Amino acid sequence: MDQTKYNDDMSIAMGVLCALGVLYAGTRTWAWSKRAGKLGIDFVTLVKFVLHSCGTISDVFFVVNLGAAFWWIVFFKRQDVVFLLPQSTDEQTGFVAFLAVAFTLKCIEMIHMFVVQATIDIFLIDWERPKPVMSSKDGQKSEEGAVSIWRTYFVANEWNEIQTCRKINPILQLFTTVFFLHVVGFQYLASADPYSSFSLDSSQYRSGDSRVFRFALGACVFLIIGLIQWLFHTLFYERFICDEVREFVDLCSMANISVFIMQNAQYGYYIHGRSVHGRADTDMKDMYNQLKREEDNLCGHRGLLPNSEQQTFRAALPKRLRTQYDRVLNTLNMQTNQPASRMERGAGKAADSFLKSLEAYAVLNRFLSAFVDHSLRDLDYMVKDKLLFESILDVEFEDTTEKGFFYNDSGHSFDAVLFYGNETTLMIFDILFFSIVDLLAQNFVLAGCLTYLMDLILAEIRDSAGKKNLAKKTLVDERFLI
Repeated sequence: MDQTKYNDDMSIAMGVLCALGVLYAGTRTWAWSKRAGKLGIDFVTLVKFVLHSCGTISDVFFVVNLGAAFWWIVFFKRQDVVFLLPQSTDEQTGFVAFLAVAFTLKCIEMIHMFVVQATIDIFLIDWERPKPVMSSKDGQKSEEGAVSIWRTYFVANEWNEIQTCRKINPILQLFTTVFFLHVVGFQYLASADPYSSFSLDSSQYRSGDSRVFRFALGACVFLIIGLIQWLFHTLFYERFICDEVREFVDLCSMANISVFIMQNAQYGYYIHGRSVHGRADTDMKDMYNQLKREEDNLCGHRGLLPNSEQQTFRAALPKRLRTQYDRVLNTLNMQTNQPASRMERGAGKAADSFLKSLEAYAVLNRFLSAFVDHSLRDLDYMVKDKLLFESILDVEFEDTTEKGFFYNDSGHSFDAVLFYGNETTLMIFDILFFSIVDLLAQNFVLAGCLTYLMDLILAEIRDSAGKKNLAKKTLVDERFLI
């Protein structure tokens, strides 16, 4: 086979798909600028375009290289008449260079994803109202009791736990991949000779391994096992065993707490957790009776709208809402970061900061709950379905200058700010890291161990950054996040 034709085909595929990838990155950047409230193209918008382009181009390089490597090993190993020879060392070096570029760009995309997820604005709206306390003297209602904060802490901890949940099990993924490659013997198919055997025969000539073939085998096995895990989790595990995301929504309903998430300045997600029973700060007997009433359809539905079960929404927010939200937080940050005098330092300063946080929490809770209840005269929203074209492009065409829009979703839209909703990006990163380590060390076992270690490090970094951001944005003391 003429190597020149192969190189030309690779160049055409790379060029066309990269052009489409850049167009897609431009669409994502335009959607981001609209959600961020940008009126024109500025430096930040250009940086966002570059970051989105890095992700799409990395995916293009990965797909084209994997397709070419798979085609090469299949036709080389299955040929009856010699028409295809293994790539030379120089040609393999160029192939590995493309993989290195793809991995570098994917690392940039991962850093971007981590920064976005670790800087979101999130607030827990507590709908619970104080219970009236009976006076011990005359039996009359004299004052209102306090609302327990433990429900808010519980929801915050559950959110903290699901931040790094994934649809696949990394240990099972890597163990199974290494098992098929190293124990079953798929790695022996990577030899640069026409023999196809899962075992090593000492009486038969065996050439050295081709790096192109090793990448094709490792990436395909990794990808197939990951796809099987994803299908099992999506079609069976989520439906019949456990769905961490939907269970979190149910927990919010039982705790009488809604979650307001702002991924961008004027875009985010809303989880409606307002209890249909009006209160959740109760004892076990009342909790059982509440669940029984829901089971027997003796109460309203949990949805935001009457007679609706829809609890999760994509939210295109009006600019004035964001302005009011930032005003409260900025005032709190300015007061907290003010240098204290010598008399104010110590426990007195810490107590004063804590009291100011409580005031800010109360103000934001009243403000956001009033917005959801349509109680603000100049701030309102409308609930609707997205248009088909909006759903395909993942954009919103409505003008949010005066009014916001809550778009009905499938119940999983807010997982975009979690590992759970970015499984494709994490999977491709794992495959590229696994392949790069194997191509350098020529050892699938070492590649599997280092990939697992990398997954642990990334999860720990994401968990630590997410916990600090959660404590800062929800005004929940970080000491209660375990």
